[in-house]
Amino acid sequence: MHVIIFASPHQAVGVRSNLKQMEPKRTNAKLTTHENYKCSQLFNVRLTNSKRHKHKSSNSERLIPGKRTEPQRNQRCRGFHNRPLELKTTSEDMTRSLGLLFLLSALCCCLADNVELLRSKRGTRFYRVRCVDSQTSAVRSFRETWLRWRGQRVEYCHCTLGGRERCHIVPVTNCYVSQCYNGGTCKEAVYSSDYICQCPAGFSGTRCEINTNEKCVVGQGKGYRGTWSISHTGAECINWNATSLRGKRFTAKKVDASSLGLGNHNFCRNPDNDNTPWCYVYKNNLIAWEFCSLPKCKEDKYQECVLASGQSYRGTKSVTKSGSHCLPWDAPILKRKLNNAWRSDALEQGLGSHSFCRNPDGDEGPWCHTYKNMQLTWELCDIPQCLKHPSVLSTLGPRAPTTNNNNRATCGRRLDNSLNRPSFRIFGGRQSDITDQPWQAAINVYQARSRQHFHRCGGVLINSCWVLSAAHCFEESDKAEKLEVILGRTFRKQNSSSEQIFKVSKYWSHENFDSESFDNDIALLKLETDIGICAVNSPEVFPACLPEPDLVLPSWTECEISGYGRDREFAAEYSERVKRGYVRLWPNERCVPDVLSGRTVTPNMLCAGDTRGLDDACKGDSGGPLVCRHNDIMTLMGVISWGDGCGQRDKPGVYTRVTNYINWIKEKMKANPV
Repeated sequence: MHVIIFASPHQAVGVRSNLKQMEPKRTNAKLTTHENYKCSQLFNVRLTNSKRHKHKSSNSERLIPGKRTEPQRNQRCRGFHNRPLELKTTSEDMTRSLGLLFLLSALCCCLADNVELLRSKRGTRFYRVRCVDSQTSAVRSFRETWLRWRGQRVEYCHCTLGGRERCHIVPVTNCYVSQCYNGGTCKEAVYSSDYICQCPAGFSGTRCEINTNEKCVVGQGKGYRGTWSISHTGAECINWNATSLRGKRFTAKKVDASSLGLGNHNFCRNPDNDNTPWCYVYKNNLIAWEFCSLPKCKEDKYQECVLASGQSYRGTKSVTKSGSHCLPWDAPILKRKLNNAWRSDALEQGLGSHSFCRNPDGDEGPWCHTYKNMQLTWELCDIPQCLKHPSVLSTLGPRAPTTNNNNRATCGRRLDNSLNRPSFRIFGGRQSDITDQPWQAAINVYQARSRQHFHRCGGVLINSCWVLSAAHCFEESDKAEKLEVILGRTFRKQNSSSEQIFKVSKYWSHENFDSESFDNDIALLKLETDIGICAVNSPEVFPACLPEPDLVLPSWTECEISGYGRDREFAAEYSERVKRGYVRLWPNERCVPDVLSGRTVTPNMLCAGDTRGLDDACKGDSGGPLVCRHNDIMTLMGVISWGDGCGQRDKPGVYTRVTNYINWIKEKMKANPV
């Protein structure tokens, strides 16, 4: 309902203040009751016309002039509008004044409602929008996307502003790296990074992390993953993903939520190592927390001791003999290890989203992964032997094969040799997969205007936390916090479960870099981490080997280049997919200015090119690798620097000679430890 009032606010205040005055102001001539009424009529008409004239909003509002009175009447009524309202007024005047006050109050309420409505339309209250999945009852927030099963097919769903789920069928493929616990089958959407798990019997949840058969807690219940959802007072637990829990310390949005058992459910958990599992509840219209009324499992006196080699141990010890704390078996850094929570027989081996000591490979005793001297390793746990053997031993599942792979330092190898892919060209040719060049990095820079990262250059992974690139890729105004390094991605813009993304804590361009000749065109980037290790070795992510300072390879040795650069010299955009090409090392006597349009060539540069003019680096490939096979490993001999055009016959590309900078690289790494 819209209300139009022709009196301005300051005049309305004047009326309210006049009503409070008890003493009427004297005038030169006292008016009769009838004249009072006539003057009030004249005053109201003038007030209405003047305000309409002052506040009219469109030509469609036609002004109706008030009836003029004779001059004598005007003279007689002069000063009437300056008089306060007298207590002895007519009933019409009093009714009109009270009506005006009522309408002003209604107008204020209407304006307040309109302000709140406008705030909602601007999006300040979007966080209240939520969707409830019609199949799983999972709570989803506005704009959240997810996958769900529809029979044997998979639907892609998203939560709309109206709180409704919108879904459609999408194609899926097997995940590069399984995201599912307890032997679940992982499927990944072809056109997005969303994944879905097909859980075995007895398990449910987004990642098959919920054990529907777990009915009691062991010890403090830190590893409890059952479905109990009632507190000790009988209150129902709040979903860990509920918007009402925003700002709480433990929610499904927490970075390590999956390791803590938190997710899109309302089951009791113990993420902070309390006395027993607990949950958030509503209490007197406020959010509180309460312990759950979970029963304790029957105590086993052999629970916290080891029988034989401890393969049946299912206790809760999580400290090694040296006192180091164990890593959770589902820590991201363990994804490529043989023994982790994503094994198909993880449940039988006692592995899951916890950090308890286990012996899945038949070692001397229970052990776990841990950090020692800033390196990922493993250690045996300090668990006492049982004094007496129980009459019944728990049934063991199939044992995993023993492995001696304890994070041995390796480089320059492709872990995935099963794929027999055809060769391709980095310039104007066919495409490839990141497993063919797992040391390839993409360096992006953040642009504030568009609020997103854009591809700047390539890079080479040479160590878990170190990446080499070209100095000309970075400007003086580029701050480290604006840079982003992506490893393990085949498609430049498309997310993948195999990718590893890092921020840059600091970077160094060579002190003697010449921006005109591109001499000393090399830069070193340190990836950001707070756990002592960054990139984890996998078929998609693996470092290239640095050469010895005195290594010299024969002329015309075939080498490889790779990157996300342009397919053609004047292409509008960078390649959508990583590409690789083959070039040969040119003799030093042929790497001269004469073949490069007169540009300077220094001893810190080397030349390599395809004599056919087919494969070559191009814009956007700068900073990427030139790797050559030496002693059966791929060795980084050059960093892509510059060239005279792209793919021109008899014109090589120019690369930074890495052997000249081995000492510089090692000094930087030693002076800035991870």
